[in-house]
Amino acid sequence: MRNPNVMRVFSLVALPTLLLAVVSCSATGDIDDTSAPVQLILRSLTPVGANFGDVVSDDGTVSDNQIDATFVARLKRVTDTTAPALQEIVVERYEVEYRRTDGGAKVPAGMQRAITAKVQITPHGIVEETLTALTLTLIPGSQKLEPPLSHLISPGFEPDTGFVTIQADAIVTFYGRTIAGDPVSVTGQVGVQFANYGS
Repeated sequence: MRNPNVMRVFSLVALPTLLLAVVSCSATGDIDDTSAPVQLILRSLTPVGANFGDVVSDDGTVSDNQIDATFVARLKRVTDTTAPALQEIVVERYEVEYRRTDGGAKVPAGMQRAITAKVQITPHGIVEETLTALTLTLIPGSQKLEPPLSHLISPGFEPDTGFVTIQADAIVTFYGRTIAGDPVSVTGQVGVQFANYGS
């Protein structure tokens, strides 16, 4: 039976502008987007399924949690005469990292996965956007078997806070390139309340 005192919380903060720079002193392969004439816009991130954030399902299995992501691409300048086909974007990978929002210190491990999806340009003056939709794994089941999420299975609470839930923002960054070779990226986030709803 599911615990009626545990509520799932979802939120979306989409950052619909092109990141002009992704800066890190220690990471390799960072992307500088300042030269790209096109914007990769994240229109939505939507949790999939009624049990999003559940660490163990009713039948005792541990499974992935997924999100639906939708994108649109637009040229930055109305005067841009570059062939639209050269400015279509191919999204190549995404990264997920977490930020605790409940006062706890430990966060689930981040991850990076490869994807391939073409996002076509919506021309200036066109109201109806050309959307590209993807379904992606946000929380691998294997992640739920590692601390801090595994603490919700045993001992049944999170030691840092004493709570039976873990609240965190999942920050998702998508990276890609235009057909012409210009790098682009966009970031959004989803609020997740992890819990052992089946207990």
